[in-house]
Amino acid sequence: MRLLTPQNHGPGAWVYASSLGGGFVGTDDLSLDVDVRAGATAFMSSQSAGKVYRATDSRFTVNARVEDGATLVNWPDPLMAFAGARFTQRQHFELAPTASLVCVDAFTAGRVASGERWASEHLALRLSVARAGRPLFVDGVTLSPRHGSLDARLAGVGAMATVVIAGPRFEALCDALHARLGAAPLERLPSTLTASSRWPWGLVVRLASPTTAALVTKLTALLAPALVDVLGEDPWARKW
Repeated sequence: MRLLTPQNHGPGAWVYASSLGGGFVGTDDLSLDVDVRAGATAFMSSQSAGKVYRATDSRFTVNARVEDGATLVNWPDPLMAFAGARFTQRQHFELAPTASLVCVDAFTAGRVASGERWASEHLALRLSVARAGRPLFVDGVTLSPRHGSLDARLAGVGAMATVVIAGPRFEALCDALHARLGAAPLERLPSTLTASSRWPWGLVVRLASPTTAALVTKLTALLAPALVDVLGEDPWARKW
C-alpha cells in the first residue's frame, strides 16, 4: 500500500490509498490506522476502484480515531471483486463526543464488462461506528454463492452502497438528506433505489444502482455539495 497526499486549497489533509499491484492479490493482509487529531479535517479516498483479483483470499482493516472537533470524510472508490475472489474488510470508526464523520462503503457486481456479475467466491464487509466507546452503528454484509446464486438474488443491481453520517458538523446535512429522500417518489430499478434512516446520532443511507456509474453519480449528487463546503475544495471535480 502507498498513501498519496496531494496538496489542496482546503483546510484539511487529503489521503489517497494506492497499490503497486493495482489492487488486492494473493493473501494480502493490510491494516490502516488513522488518527484525526482535535480540530483537524481529513479526506480519505482511493486512486481507483478497489480491485480484488482472481484466486485472491485477502483482508483489509481500517481503524480510525477522530478526536473532538475533528472531521473525517472516508469515501474510497467502490470495491470490485473479480470472479473467484475472496475478500474480508473490517472498518471501525471511533468518534470523540464532538467528532464528525461521513463514511461511504460501496461495492460493485464485479467486472461486468468482462461478463462477470456477482461472481466472487466470498465477500464479507463489516462497518462499525462508535462514539466515546459506545456503539452507534454496526453493519455486516456477506455475499457468497453458497447461499444461492448471487446474480439471481441481485438481479438488476450492479452496485450498492451504505453511507453513514454522524456528528455536529453534519447535522444540517442529515436533516436535509433525510427530508429529500423521504419526499422523493418511490422508484424501481433501473433507477437508483435509496432509503434513509434518521437516528439521534446521525443518518444511514442505503443505495442500490443498476451500474457503478449510476451509483457514483447519485452519491456525488447527494453528498458532494455539502462536503465541498467542509473540505474547501472539490476532490471529485477531476476524478471521474
